[in-house]
Amino acid sequence: MLSHVGRRTGREHTTVLEVIFHEGDPPTWYVAAAWGDRSDWYRNLMQNPRVTVNVGSDRYRVFARVLDTDEAARVHGEYVQQHPWAARIIGRMLGIDLRRADPRSLADRIPLVALTAEGAEGPREAAVAPVTTTRAETQATYDRIASFYEVIEGFWERRAREAGLQALTLRPGESVFEIGCGPGYTLVEMARAVGPEGTVVGVDLAFNMCRLASRRLERLAVPGTGAIVQGDAVQMPLVSGAFDAGFVSFTLELFDTPEIPTVLAECRRLLRPGGRLAVVALSKETPAPAMQRAYEWGHTHYPRLLDCRPIPVERTLIDAGFVIAEHRKLSLWGLPVMVVVGGT
Repeated sequence: MLSHVGRRTGREHTTVLEVIFHEGDPPTWYVAAAWGDRSDWYRNLMQNPRVTVNVGSDRYRVFARVLDTDEAARVHGEYVQQHPWAARIIGRMLGIDLRRADPRSLADRIPLVALTAEGAEGPREAAVAPVTTTRAETQATYDRIASFYEVIEGFWERRAREAGLQALTLRPGESVFEIGCGPGYTLVEMARAVGPEGTVVGVDLAFNMCRLASRRLERLAVPGTGAIVQGDAVQMPLVSGAFDAGFVSFTLELFDTPEIPTVLAECRRLLRPGGRLAVVALSKETPAPAMQRAYEWGHTHYPRLLDCRPIPVERTLIDAGFVIAEHRKLSLWGLPVMVVVGGT
């Protein structure tokens, strides 16, 4: 039985859910949102993911998250294989033959929610590697590599960056900011998306990045739509509530864990009510795949070379007060990356 808090009333509600699969110690339970985002309990979890479940006589504090397509397809497939008769009955109720349907199509149609007992991953702050480089060192590094950044880093980031921009779904006339705009490649795409009636603002710590971004906007984008600001994302010199959308790609992981809530609070300050923020970032997975473990080792031992590190992207945005509208997991040569869009 799930105990959850109403997103509007603030009152506690209880809902009986069927667990379709469970694993781990401490445990994770997987439940299906058969009616998708039309279910009140599902909407409440998206607003407040820390809830309570009763399993028999035991009571657990859990953290709820929606599975991505690959994870959900795995759980759907195992459920149908292990419980064919139950799958048949539930399928009739939904008008789907669960036994014959493709698991990935099921995953897209019927969201699955993982309810993980608090403590299953340990304290988040202890699990995420610290950032040991100073702000001055970071600024000097990116000033130094600005002219060839796209060659040494931008190339492998491009696919995930484009996925994040697609998820943001910019429309003509909108105002959008980008934190860590770099040499301005994404800013150009955003300026073209919002058109002459829209506005794009890029923020970067490094002067040389800002200089290159400004030139690129002037040369390739819609005239008069863009501006570049050299500044620190923990305190941005921009007007509150002036933007419809924000974009942060492979930048949030550069901030030390205690600073990330401050950066996200700044993003919320800049966004209008109903605004949205797209974040593309290295994702800290549990259990960690081999590439993640190797990357984290490299970050610990060579922090100036591998200056960012994986973070729990979706949970970090939820903790900052964003309501998750979309999330997607990607892999860059085996390194997990999350694209998450959160609304205010």
